[in-house]
Amino acid sequence: MVVTRSVPKDPAKVERIMQAAMHAFAAHGYRDAKTDAIASVAAVSKGLIFHYYGSKQGLYMATVQTATDTIITTINQQIFDVPDDLVTLMVRSAQYKAAFGKDHPDEMKVMIEAYGALERLPAKIQAQIKVLYAKAMAISREMIGRVLDKMPLRKDIDREATIALIMGVYNQIFMEFQAYMRENNDVQSMDDVEWMVSRAKAYMGILEHGFVASNLKSE
Repeated sequence: MVVTRSVPKDPAKVERIMQAAMHAFAAHGYRDAKTDAIASVAAVSKGLIFHYYGSKQGLYMATVQTATDTIITTINQQIFDVPDDLVTLMVRSAQYKAAFGKDHPDEMKVMIEAYGALERLPAKIQAQIKVLYAKAMAISREMIGRVLDKMPLRKDIDREATIALIMGVYNQIFMEFQAYMRENNDVQSMDDVEWMVSRAKAYMGILEHGFVASNLKSE
């Protein structure tokens, strides 16, 4: 049986590598970012990067994980009040992400590529990012549940089925975002996909209020 041991890492060097890698992957994407350049900017040897992360794929995943952890931590700290409806939840989510993108442009760009242009990445990375996406969706599911608990739902509505339906809309929006990314390679921030926010608000509004006019009279 092979025992895998973790490699002791120098925290200062890890921080420099992550900063350099975050900027390199944000500026050039996974394919065109060079580990030689990352090592040079981080003032470490290329061999140390591979010693710490195993491969360029390992370094990229560590970078995506760092960006994901940063936005989750940042957004969670700002969510101090659960909104009263789904549309407000979507608006706040977009506002938080836009603010995050302005404060952390490299992290946002890395996440846009990782989650929006998934098919451009190696298969192993795709599988790992799908795990991260599932965790992010679990957080969204929890927040949706908290919003629904504040809403006057019809007594005949199943709460879990409602959450599942809303999550289906989330996935639809995500698929539309990925389709957009396949056609547009220059997306830099949330400002470049403002249409997605409007679409999400429209979808949630339809879910919340229905699509059949309430004043229709039967003949």
